[in-house]
Amino acid sequence: MYGVNRQLSVFTIPGNTTLNVDCTFDQFSRMLDKMDRRLYLYGSIMTADDEEFNMVGSSMASDLVEKIMEYNRADRDSGLEPEERKPIRLYINSPGGVITEGFQLIDAIEASKTPVYTINTGGWSSMSFLIGITGKKRYSLRHSTFLLHDGSSFVGGSTSKVKDRVMFDARFEAEVIKSHVLDHSCMSEEEYDNISRNEFYMLPEDALRYNFIDEIVDDLDAIL
Repeated sequence: MYGVNRQLSVFTIPGNTTLNVDCTFDQFSRMLDKMDRRLYLYGSIMTADDEEFNMVGSSMASDLVEKIMEYNRADRDSGLEPEERKPIRLYINSPGGVITEGFQLIDAIEASKTPVYTINTGGWSSMSFLIGITGKKRYSLRHSTFLLHDGSSFVGGSTSKVKDRVMFDARFEAEVIKSHVLDHSCMSEEEYDNISRNEFYMLPEDALRYNFIDEIVDDLDAIL
């Protein structure tokens, strides 16, 4: 039972544990969410103004950034040092998507003092691959897949504007994406240059060899 106004409410949580809580149901749900710390990035990564965003299976990275900031704020206000904080687990199964959406999430993961663990539950492809390899610890289920490539661009406008965009994309790939991949793996610069214009598919064993992940999961307890 719960009331609309703030009052003593009774909730049952998994394990048949009954709690008397001085808050509304929504407040209690948010409290459980902070305890849980499981986030999900499934489907294509889009912006809110994408025409296809409302289709089933689309995700907004900005929502996850907001949650990561919320967990960090709670831990900071509790006076917890980084090594004392409960990790955030980010489960990813995505074909990729908008690069600006993806890199705001990458920046949040890297700047987070609360460790973010990433788990490949099906596929890390394109933008989601770059996000996945950013985790403090990185896991993969046994038959997940990985795809590293140079992405796609859709450019329109005058010839000069198209040239400007192509030049910027080339610079971003060389200065940002390449550095990110090399910083989060043991792949050499020569290896990257040889495969960067290809569709470089990997199985978990390949990703482990390049140190894109830290562990292949056979027991779900490792990622729960």
